[in-house]
Amino acid sequence: MKHLFRLLPIFLFVLCCPWAKAQTDSVRAMRYTHLFGIGGVNLLDTYLSPLEYTGWQVSTMHTTERPLRPTSRWYLSARYGGDFARALSPTEDGKYWDANLYAAVQLRRQWKPLTALTLQGGAMGEVFLGGTYSQRNGNNPAQGRIGAQIGLSGQAAYAFRLWNKPWRALVSLDVPLLGLAFTPAYGQSYYEIFELDHRDRNVRCTYLGNAPSLLLTANLEIPLGGSALVVGYQADVRQHKLAGLKRHSWGNRFVIGWTRRLQILRNR
Repeated sequence: MKHLFRLLPIFLFVLCCPWAKAQTDSVRAMRYTHLFGIGGVNLLDTYLSPLEYTGWQVSTMHTTERPLRPTSRWYLSARYGGDFARALSPTEDGKYWDANLYAAVQLRRQWKPLTALTLQGGAMGEVFLGGTYSQRNGNNPAQGRIGAQIGLSGQAAYAFRLWNKPWRALVSLDVPLLGLAFTPAYGQSYYEIFELDHRDRNVRCTYLGNAPSLLLTANLEIPLGGSALVVGYQADVRQHKLAGLKRHSWGNRFVIGWTRRLQILRNR
């Protein structure tokens, strides 16, 4: 656990360095997007229960996007937000409360194979923090999560006109490939880890083989004054199998929000 906390500041510093460089530009176009989601969720955490819990989930996500320089083909994006869920066991006599926070950056190169079509592809990095509380358990009623991961990021946007207005359809996908995550081992309590100092490789490596995950967002941007109304769908699949324990959180959400594109003037 201590090693993970030592690595996180370095990880965040590396992610934030491009922002400092980007802010030396004098004029830059920026896009801000705010999304709020609601939908269903399927939760499994074998540290707390061998059963799958299902229920509802709400979420919020804020993203910004800007070119590294006014004429650059490289774009730097950031997203952060969180989600909160309530889920019941199949017999409805158990209840989970689940919450997560995350922050991520993406560095992507842009291509325009068609006038109306814009493609982006590159890398992403994310840090996350979360936890699940079970109202049914007496011993070990909660499970915490913290970690960092890097992976691939892609985006496709198609611009078109409808009723003489500029609309846009957009699909984005983030797929983690490699990371670090804290986890207790099978049968190990948090009391053993933090009070008795009985460690069992509680910081583990995650990769596609033991933690296949993705964040998929498909939006339609509808022009509305100087901004655009955004409606769409989001699939948030987070799962892993570590230290003899399994966890998954499969979220399917309807999202609604707004987006705005601004020209920012900065002094060098």
